Amino acid sequence: MITTGLWRLTTDDAAALLELLDREALQNVYLRSEVRLGALTTGQWWGVGGGGRLRATLLGGPLVVPWVPDTDDCERLVEALSRQQPPRMIVGPRDHVAGLHHARPNAPAPRERRDPQPFLVLRRGARSSVRAAPQVRLGTLADLDHLTLAAADMHREEMGIDPLAVDPAGWRSRMSTLIQRGWSWVWTQGDQVVFKAELSGWTPEAVQIQGVWTAPSVRNRGIASAGLAAVCRDVLAQVPACTLYVNHYNGPARTVYDRLGFEHAADFATLFY
Repeated sequence: MITTGLWRLTTDDAAALLELLDREALQNVYLRSEVRLGALTTGQWWGVGGGGRLRATLLGGPLVVPWVPDTDDCERLVEALSRQQPPRMIVGPRDHVAGLHHARPNAPAPRERRDPQPFLVLRRGARSSVRAAPQVRLGTLADLDHLTLAAADMHREEMGIDPLAVDPAGWRSRMSTLIQRGWSWVWTQGDQVVFKAELSGWTPEAVQIQGVWTAPSVRNRGIASAGLAAVCRDVLAQVPACTLYVNHYNGPARTVYDRLGFEHAADFATLFY
Protein backbone atom coordinates (compact mmCIF):
# COMPACT_ATOMS: atom_id res chain seq x y z
CA MET A 1 0.00 0.00 0.00
CA ILE A 2 1.48 3.34 -1.07
CA THR A 3 1.35 6.05 1.59
CA THR A 4 2.73 9.55 1.85
CA GLY A 5 5.97 10.22 3.69
CA LEU A 6 8.27 7.64 5.28
CA TRP A 7 7.15 4.17 6.32
CA ARG A 8 8.50 0.72 7.02
CA LEU A 9 7.93 -1.54 4.02
CA THR A 10 6.27 -4.94 4.32
CA THR A 11 5.45 -7.73 1.93
CA ASP A 12 2.35 -5.73 0.97
CA ASP A 13 4.73 -3.24 -0.67
CA ALA A 14 6.63 -5.83 -2.73
CA ALA A 15 5.04 -4.95 -6.07
CA ALA A 16 5.64 -1.21 -5.65
CA LEU A 17 9.21 -1.80 -4.46
CA LEU A 18 10.07 -4.02 -7.39
CA GLU A 19 8.51 -1.54 -9.80
CA LEU A 20 10.82 1.14 -8.38
CA LEU A 21 13.95 -1.04 -8.42
CA ASP A 22 13.25 -2.57 -11.83
CA ARG A 23 13.68 0.83 -13.46
CA GLU A 24 17.43 0.28 -13.05
CA ALA A 25 17.68 -3.49 -12.92
CA LEU A 26 21.46 -3.76 -13.12
CA GLN A 27 22.46 -1.23 -10.48
CA ASN A 28 19.82 -2.73 -8.19
CA VAL A 29 20.83 -6.39 -8.49
CA TYR A 30 21.62 -6.65 -4.77
CA LEU A 31 18.38 -5.03 -3.58
CA ARG A 32 16.23 -6.90 -6.10
CA SER A 33 17.90 -10.15 -5.09
CA GLU A 34 17.25 -9.44 -1.40
CA VAL A 35 13.55 -8.93 -2.16
CA ARG A 36 13.49 -12.30 -3.94
CA LEU A 37 15.16 -13.91 -0.90
CA GLY A 38 12.45 -12.61 1.43
CA ALA A 39 14.18 -9.62 3.00
CA LEU A 40 10.91 -7.67 3.20
CA THR A 41 10.07 -9.76 6.26
CA THR A 42 13.02 -8.40 8.26
CA GLY A 43 11.51 -5.02 9.08
CA GLN A 44 14.62 -3.23 7.79
CA TRP A 45 13.20 -1.89 4.52
CA TRP A 46 12.02 1.72 4.38
CA GLY A 47 10.32 3.73 1.69
CA VAL A 48 9.37 7.29 0.84
CA GLY A 49 6.18 7.78 -1.09
CA GLY A 50 3.97 10.48 -2.46
CA GLY A 51 1.58 11.03 -5.30
CA GLY A 52 0.48 7.41 -5.16
CA ARG A 53 3.91 5.91 -5.82
CA LEU A 54 7.01 4.73 -4.03
CA ARG A 55 9.82 7.18 -4.84
CA ALA A 56 12.82 5.99 -2.82
CA THR A 57 13.91 3.15 -0.57
CA LEU A 58 16.71 1.81 1.57
CA LEU A 59 17.58 -1.48 3.16
CA GLY A 60 18.78 -0.70 6.67
CA GLY A 61 20.88 -2.40 9.30
CA PRO A 62 24.66 -2.28 9.80
CA LEU A 63 24.96 -2.16 6.01
CA VAL A 64 22.68 0.48 4.49
CA VAL A 65 21.91 0.26 0.77
CA PRO A 66 19.82 3.12 -0.66
CA TRP A 67 18.03 3.68 -3.95
CA VAL A 68 17.03 7.35 -4.18
CA PRO A 69 16.46 8.46 -7.80
CA ASP A 70 15.58 11.99 -6.61
CA THR A 71 18.15 12.81 -3.95
CA ASP A 72 15.79 15.43 -2.48
CA ASP A 73 14.05 12.40 -0.93
CA CYS A 74 17.16 11.74 1.18
CA GLU A 75 15.95 14.39 3.64
CA ARG A 76 12.97 12.21 4.51
CA LEU A 77 14.53 8.79 3.99
CA VAL A 78 17.35 9.56 6.43
CA GLU A 79 14.80 9.56 9.27
CA ALA A 80 14.85 5.77 9.01
CA LEU A 81 18.47 5.74 10.16
CA SER A 82 17.50 7.43 13.43
CA ARG A 83 15.24 4.47 14.19
CA GLN A 84 18.04 1.90 14.10
CA GLN A 85 21.57 1.47 15.35
CA PRO A 86 23.96 3.78 13.46
CA PRO A 87 25.11 2.15 10.22
CA ARG A 88 28.64 0.87 9.86
CA MET A 89 28.56 1.21 6.07
CA ILE A 90 26.50 2.94 3.40
CA VAL A 91 27.01 1.59 -0.12
CA GLY A 92 25.25 2.24 -3.40
CA PRO A 93 25.15 4.66 -6.31
CA ARG A 94 27.51 7.53 -5.63
CA ASP A 95 24.95 10.35 -5.57
CA HIS A 96 22.54 8.35 -3.43
CA VAL A 97 25.19 7.57 -0.83
CA ALA A 98 26.41 11.18 -0.71
CA GLY A 99 22.86 12.50 -0.47
CA LEU A 100 21.99 10.21 2.41
CA HIS A 101 25.20 11.02 4.27
CA HIS A 102 24.78 14.78 3.96
CA ALA A 103 21.13 14.57 5.01
CA ARG A 104 22.02 12.91 8.33
CA PRO A 105 21.85 15.42 11.17
CA ASN A 106 25.19 15.57 12.98
CA ALA A 107 26.47 12.70 10.85
CA PRO A 108 29.90 11.47 11.96
CA ALA A 109 32.70 11.91 9.49
CA PRO A 110 33.32 8.64 7.64
CA ARG A 111 36.43 6.90 8.89
CA GLU A 112 36.99 5.83 5.29
CA ARG A 113 35.51 6.88 1.97
CA ARG A 114 35.84 4.75 -1.16
CA ASP A 115 34.63 7.06 -3.85
CA PRO A 116 34.23 6.55 -6.72
CA GLN A 117 33.86 2.83 -7.21
CA PRO A 118 33.27 2.19 -10.90
CA PHE A 119 30.22 0.01 -11.46
CA LEU A 120 30.97 -2.41 -14.28
CA VAL A 121 28.81 -4.64 -16.47
CA LEU A 122 29.75 -7.67 -18.56
CA ARG A 123 27.06 -8.70 -21.01
CA ARG A 124 26.60 -12.06 -22.64
CA GLY A 125 28.45 -12.10 -25.96
CA ALA A 126 31.12 -9.57 -24.98
CA ARG A 127 34.44 -10.27 -26.67
CA SER A 128 37.33 -11.43 -24.51
CA SER A 129 40.69 -13.02 -25.27
CA VAL A 130 40.90 -14.60 -21.79
CA ARG A 131 40.63 -18.37 -21.60
CA ALA A 132 38.48 -19.63 -18.73
CA ALA A 133 40.35 -21.83 -16.28
CA PRO A 134 38.96 -25.39 -16.32
CA GLN A 135 40.04 -25.84 -12.69
CA VAL A 136 37.40 -23.40 -11.41
CA ARG A 137 34.32 -25.10 -9.96
CA LEU A 138 31.43 -24.42 -7.66
CA GLY A 139 32.40 -24.54 -4.01
CA THR A 140 31.02 -27.33 -1.85
CA LEU A 141 30.67 -27.72 1.89
CA ALA A 142 33.85 -29.79 1.77
CA ASP A 143 35.60 -26.51 0.85
CA LEU A 144 33.99 -24.56 3.70
CA ASP A 145 37.01 -24.41 6.01
CA HIS A 146 39.40 -23.34 3.26
CA LEU A 147 36.98 -20.83 1.74
CA THR A 148 36.24 -19.31 5.15
CA LEU A 149 39.95 -18.75 5.70
CA ALA A 150 40.46 -17.34 2.20
CA ALA A 151 37.54 -14.94 2.58
CA ALA A 152 38.88 -13.84 5.95
CA ASP A 153 42.33 -13.25 4.43
CA MET A 154 40.74 -11.07 1.77
CA HIS A 155 38.76 -9.09 4.34
CA ARG A 156 41.82 -8.60 6.52
CA GLU A 157 43.84 -7.40 3.51
CA GLU A 158 41.18 -4.95 2.32
CA MET A 159 39.75 -3.76 5.64
CA GLY A 160 42.53 -4.27 8.17
CA ILE A 161 40.14 -6.27 10.38
CA ASP A 162 40.29 -10.01 11.10
CA PRO A 163 36.67 -11.22 10.92
CA LEU A 164 37.63 -14.53 12.51
CA ALA A 165 38.68 -12.64 15.63
CA VAL A 166 35.41 -10.67 15.69
CA ASP A 167 32.72 -13.19 14.68
CA PRO A 168 34.13 -16.55 13.54
CA ALA A 169 30.80 -18.38 13.69
CA GLY A 170 29.00 -15.68 11.72
CA TRP A 171 31.74 -15.53 9.12
CA ARG A 172 31.65 -19.30 8.62
CA SER A 173 27.85 -19.29 8.47
CA ARG A 174 27.87 -16.58 5.81
CA MET A 175 30.26 -18.59 3.62
CA SER A 176 28.19 -21.74 4.16
CA THR A 177 25.09 -19.91 2.94
CA LEU A 178 26.86 -18.73 -0.23
CA ILE A 179 28.05 -22.25 -0.97
CA GLN A 180 24.60 -23.75 -0.45
CA ARG A 181 23.05 -21.15 -2.76
CA GLY A 182 25.53 -22.07 -5.49
CA TRP A 183 27.05 -18.59 -5.23
CA SER A 184 30.64 -19.62 -4.54
CA TRP A 185 33.40 -20.59 -6.98
CA VAL A 186 36.85 -21.89 -6.11
CA TRP A 187 40.12 -22.96 -7.73
CA THR A 188 42.33 -25.10 -5.55
CA GLN A 189 45.83 -26.47 -5.84
CA GLY A 190 46.16 -29.23 -3.28
CA ASP A 191 44.74 -27.82 -0.06
CA GLN A 192 45.35 -24.21 -1.10
CA VAL A 193 42.67 -21.88 -2.45
CA VAL A 194 44.41 -19.98 -5.23
CA PHE A 195 41.29 -18.18 -6.49
CA LYS A 196 37.77 -17.61 -5.27
CA ALA A 197 34.76 -15.47 -6.07
CA GLU A 198 31.20 -15.23 -4.81
CA LEU A 199 27.93 -13.58 -5.72
CA SER A 200 26.10 -11.07 -3.54
CA GLY A 201 22.92 -11.11 -5.63
CA TRP A 202 21.15 -13.08 -8.33
CA THR A 203 18.18 -11.98 -10.44
CA PRO A 204 16.87 -13.15 -13.83
CA GLU A 205 18.53 -10.13 -15.47
CA ALA A 206 21.97 -10.15 -13.84
CA VAL A 207 24.15 -11.23 -10.94
CA GLN A 208 26.44 -9.14 -8.76
CA ILE A 209 29.93 -10.54 -8.22
CA GLN A 210 31.87 -9.98 -5.01
CA GLY A 211 34.85 -11.41 -3.18
CA VAL A 212 37.17 -11.84 -6.16
CA TRP A 213 40.48 -12.90 -4.63
CA THR A 214 43.75 -14.51 -5.66
CA ALA A 215 46.19 -15.96 -3.15
CA PRO A 216 49.17 -13.60 -2.77
CA SER A 217 51.64 -16.40 -3.54
CA VAL A 218 50.28 -16.86 -7.09
CA ARG A 219 49.44 -13.30 -8.11
CA ASN A 220 50.59 -11.79 -11.42
CA ARG A 221 50.26 -15.13 -13.21
CA GLY A 222 46.91 -14.59 -14.92
CA ILE A 223 44.98 -16.64 -12.37
CA ALA A 224 42.51 -13.86 -11.55
CA SER A 225 41.65 -13.31 -15.22
CA ALA A 226 41.28 -17.01 -16.01
CA GLY A 227 39.40 -17.71 -12.80
CA LEU A 228 36.91 -14.89 -13.19
CA ALA A 229 36.44 -15.77 -16.87
CA ALA A 230 35.26 -19.20 -15.71
CA VAL A 231 32.86 -17.69 -13.18
CA CYS A 232 31.40 -15.32 -15.77
CA ARG A 233 31.10 -18.12 -18.32
CA ASP A 234 29.04 -20.17 -15.89
CA VAL A 235 26.85 -17.25 -14.89
CA LEU A 236 26.28 -15.90 -18.39
CA ALA A 237 24.97 -19.29 -19.45
CA GLN A 238 22.05 -18.56 -17.12
CA VAL A 239 21.57 -14.76 -17.02
CA PRO A 240 22.33 -11.97 -19.54
CA ALA A 241 24.81 -9.93 -17.49
CA CYS A 242 27.35 -9.89 -14.67
CA THR A 243 27.89 -6.77 -12.57
CA LEU A 244 30.38 -5.67 -9.94
CA TYR A 245 31.94 -2.52 -8.53
CA VAL A 246 35.61 -1.92 -7.83
CA ASN A 247 37.72 0.62 -5.98
CA HIS A 248 38.98 3.19 -8.47
CA TYR A 249 42.53 2.85 -7.18
CA ASN A 250 42.68 -0.94 -7.64
CA GLY A 251 44.64 -0.93 -10.88
CA PRO A 252 45.31 -4.69 -11.10
CA ALA A 253 41.64 -5.55 -10.63
CA ARG A 254 40.51 -2.98 -13.17
CA THR A 255 42.97 -4.42 -15.68
CA VAL A 256 41.46 -7.88 -15.17
CA TYR A 257 37.93 -6.57 -15.67
CA ASP A 258 38.93 -4.65 -18.79
CA ARG A 259 40.48 -7.77 -20.29
CA LEU A 260 37.29 -9.71 -19.66
CA GLY A 261 35.15 -7.10 -21.41
CA PHE A 262 33.45 -5.39 -18.46
CA GLU A 263 32.21 -1.88 -19.31
CA HIS A 264 31.91 1.14 -17.02
CA ALA A 265 28.19 1.84 -16.54
CA ALA A 266 27.93 4.06 -13.43
CA ASP A 267 29.74 4.97 -10.21
CA PHE A 268 29.14 3.63 -6.72
CA ALA A 269 30.60 4.72 -3.40
CA THR A 270 31.05 3.22 0.05
CA LEU A 271 31.28 5.12 3.32
CA PHE A 272 32.64 3.40 6.44
CA TYR A 273 31.79 4.78 9.90
